[in-house]
Amino acid sequence: MHPRLRFAPLSLLALAAALHAAEDVRPALPNIPERVFQIADFGAVPNDNLDDTPAFTKAFAAVSAAGGGRLVVAPGDYHTGHLKLVGRLDLHLEKGARLVFSTDPEAYRIQDRKFNPLVAATGVDDIAITGEGTLDGNGQAWWTEARAFKDAARARGDANEEIGRPRLLIIDKAKRVLVQGITLTNSPQFHFIPSRCEDVTVRDVTVRAPHTAPNTDGIDPSASRRVLIAGCVIDTGDDNIAIKSGKPEHGPVEDMLVEHCTFLGGHGMSIGSETYGGVRNLTVRHCTFEGTEAGIRMKSSRGRGGLCENLTYHDLTMRNVEVAIQITSFYPNKTTPKPGVADPLPATRDPRTPAWKNIVIRDVRSTGGTKSAGIIIGLSDEPVSGITMENVFIESPVGLRVANARGISLKNVEIKVAKGEPWLVEASAETPRVLP
Repeated sequence: MHPRLRFAPLSLLALAAALHAAEDVRPALPNIPERVFQIADFGAVPNDNLDDTPAFTKAFAAVSAAGGGRLVVAPGDYHTGHLKLVGRLDLHLEKGARLVFSTDPEAYRIQDRKFNPLVAATGVDDIAITGEGTLDGNGQAWWTEARAFKDAARARGDANEEIGRPRLLIIDKAKRVLVQGITLTNSPQFHFIPSRCEDVTVRDVTVRAPHTAPNTDGIDPSASRRVLIAGCVIDTGDDNIAIKSGKPEHGPVEDMLVEHCTFLGGHGMSIGSETYGGVRNLTVRHCTFEGTEAGIRMKSSRGRGGLCENLTYHDLTMRNVEVAIQITSFYPNKTTPKPGVADPLPATRDPRTPAWKNIVIRDVRSTGGTKSAGIIIGLSDEPVSGITMENVFIESPVGLRVANARGISLKNVEIKVAKGEPWLVEASAETPRVLP
C-alpha cells in the first residue's frame, strides 16, 4: 500500500453521482411519415461525376412540401456541395451509396474563414440519416492547407489562429434526431455536431479519418439533452467523442449515455475543452478502447471551464492506451504545470473556472498502457472533488499523478507500474482514501 493512501468510509458524493448518472437515457425518435421518394426522380445519376447539389435541393423541397418522408439514395457516388436538410426527413443511404463532397471552398464559404457545414439542419425537427451508405467529406485537400497555415501561424507566434474549415454534419436546435448505420469519413474538420438539440440518438455509426488528420473529432455533442450514442466505431485524428458546452445561455449537456462503442485512433472519450455551459448526468459504459491516446478524458482550463458533475464510467476495457485517465483543469501536454510547480495563472475563481465533481469510475481494466496511468489535476481555488474508483486495474509505465484534488475514494484499485510509485500524490492533494 502506498504510504499516503488511507482508509475511509464510502464517499457520499460518489453515491450521489451514481444516483444521478444517466443510466437509462431513451431519447424520443423522429416522427417521419412512411411515404418514400427516390433521389433518381430529381435528376441525380450515380457515378456521372456531375454536381448533384440541385437534385438533392429539389428532393428536400419536395419532401418538405409533402409533409415529410424518406428520401432513398441508391448505390453509387453522388457529388455535391453544401446540403441543407428539412424537417420530417429520413435521408436514407442504401449500402454502396456515397455522397462525395466538393473540395471547393466557395461551395461552403459564408465569409472569409467562416464556412457552412457540408450537411446542415437548423431549427427543424424530426430528422434522420439512416442506411449503410457514406458521407465522405473529401477532407485531404483541406488538411494539407490547414497544416501549412498552422505551421506558419506558430512560426509567427499566433498558435491559436486557424484557417477555418467546414464541419461534415451539424444539426442545430432540433428535436428528435436519429443518425443510424451510416459511415462518416474524411471530414475537413469535426465530423458530427448535434448542437442545442433534444433527444438525439446516434446508433451503429462508423466515423473514420486518418490518425494524422487534424481536428477530425468523431462526435461532439454540444449543449444538448437526452443524448444516446450506442454501438459506434470511431477511429479519427482527434477526440473520438468530445462533449462541449461553450455558451452558458445554450445550457449544459445533460442526460447523456454512451454505450457499447469502440474507440480506436483518437484522443478518447472526452469532455471539453469548452465546458462553460456545464455537463451533468453522463454515463459511459461497456466500451472498448484500442490504441487510443486516452481513455477517460476530461480537460478544460481557466476561461473555458464550467461545472461538470455526476459523471459515471463503468465496464470499460482499454488495451494499449497511452493514458487511462485524464481529469485536468489544464490542457494536457500544453499548459499542465510540472510536478510541484504552482499554476502560473492567478487563482481567481469565476464562472469560467473548470470544476470537476462527483465522478465514479468502476469496473475498468487498462492493460499495455504506453505512457502513464493518468492525471487528476485541479486548481488551487477549485480542486477536483468527489471521485470514487472501484474495481480498477491500470497497467502503465508510470503512475497516476494527483494534484489539487480531494475526496478520492478507492476500493479494489491496482495501478501496476514499470517504474516508480503507482500513486504520485502531490502536497496540494488530499490523500486518497482506501475503502475496506
